[in-house]
Amino acid sequence: MRERVPFGALGRILIDMRRHLYLYVALDIIVAIMLGSLITVQKGIMRPISIIAVFLMLYPMMIRLAVEKLRSSAKNYKLIGASLLYAYGIGPLIAFAVAKSMLRPFPELYAALILVGTIPCSNMLIGWSGIAGASVEDALVVAVIGLLSIPFLSPVLTKFLLGSALRIDLLKLFLALLLYILVPLALGYYTRKLVIKRKGMRYFNTLKKVLPGFSSLGILLIVFIASLKAARTVIQYPIVIIMIVVSLLSFYVIQTVLALAGLKLLRFKYETGFVFLLAAVARSQAISLAVAATFFSALTTLAISFKPILQVAYILMLIYPMGEWLRRYMK
Repeated sequence: MRERVPFGALGRILIDMRRHLYLYVALDIIVAIMLGSLITVQKGIMRPISIIAVFLMLYPMMIRLAVEKLRSSAKNYKLIGASLLYAYGIGPLIAFAVAKSMLRPFPELYAALILVGTIPCSNMLIGWSGIAGASVEDALVVAVIGLLSIPFLSPVLTKFLLGSALRIDLLKLFLALLLYILVPLALGYYTRKLVIKRKGMRYFNTLKKVLPGFSSLGILLIVFIASLKAARTVIQYPIVIIMIVVSLLSFYVIQTVLALAGLKLLRFKYETGFVFLLAAVARSQAISLAVAATFFSALTTLAISFKPILQVAYILMLIYPMGEWLRRYMK
């Protein structure tokens, strides 16, 4: 007998989408690149779509969030401290080492990898944590603290590693934080209270099964936009793409290995450990792209615009093919 889920057939599709997200993403990328090779994407059109995509990804996860647990999560000083150390200490040094060894003759690509390394955290950290079954409460705290620290720490690191100052508009950063974190958090909190009040906790627990599927729709839309924007570059400059992919993969793999060693040393369990792993690996997409487009060349921006595609694929690998192994590793 089939398990009853909200929204009937749509609910079952959403559950399947969550379970096999990597397959949907692969198809999403292929279709977007094919379409992107035929049409020109206007930046002004894609921006509001990107905002909708991020909201669609985060809002369902915020509905599942038990806000009352945030206070105890904010006291997880070991997780917060370790995440910041990896984000602003180890991550930038790894990016610097990889850039020096692989991209030294190509200063524009070199700059792109340094930006990837010095602008950590990601709004998607919360959504990915929910999809992976990790602690969304811990992810929210780490993401918020990471975002707030960017304008103070990233410029110093970039100037030191790249030799040029990096300016980030603090007002825009706070507005982005308000839009991507606080607004979905507030709406999710009141939605959760309203559903439980009107339908009861039993119905809410059933509803929670399909909410990650709605977040998956947001992920697919984000991946589609990134792939659409990078499509012509992928087709026209395959050698550049290979260099970008190899350097980014090297950065991700080294960061992952060191993070796995760190979480074992710190004795993090899966729910907290996977948040720590994501915080170490995931990098801000919107902020790094905005900075590259404002202060650096088109090729630097191009290299970073390809990063979301690779990052999504890499994180999906951590969640799905490596998921069970990571759970056993963090026992």
